[in-house]
Amino acid sequence: MSDQQYFSLAEANQLIPWLKDKLEEIYSLAFNITPDSESRILKRRLTSEIQTNGTSKSVEHVSGLQKEKEKVEKQLEGILGDIKGKGIILRNIGNGLSDFPSVKEGEDIFYCWTADETQIQYWHYRYEGYNGRKPI
Repeated sequence: MSDQQYFSLAEANQLIPWLKDKLEEIYSLAFNITPDSESRILKRRLTSEIQTNGTSKSVEHVSGLQKEKEKVEKQLEGILGDIKGKGIILRNIGNGLSDFPSVKEGEDIFYCWTADETQIQYWHYRYEGYNGRKPI
């Protein structure tokens, strides 16, 4: 972790509102590209039309859906890059599990946070992971 960004507890906690906003953006974008039953049915119907009669409007619609998906994926990559650029290690998008590298008594540690926590309440040694979380 030699060229890794290190955080004080105060610095890490100051980034929590920003990180929560970024996670909300991710969740919102992911919701838009997650296939639900309605979009699967639409895609099947359009694909069927393309195969049976080559309707150009159907091809254009599927092409538009693909372009929208690619646009959203780029936005997601950008957000994830922003998080990484701050030095935060996002471990799990689903629950927001994030580590903030720090040092405690000369040893590398992580301040550990999940989206259901209002501030950082735990830390663990680098080699321990989530199960090694200790209260601050």
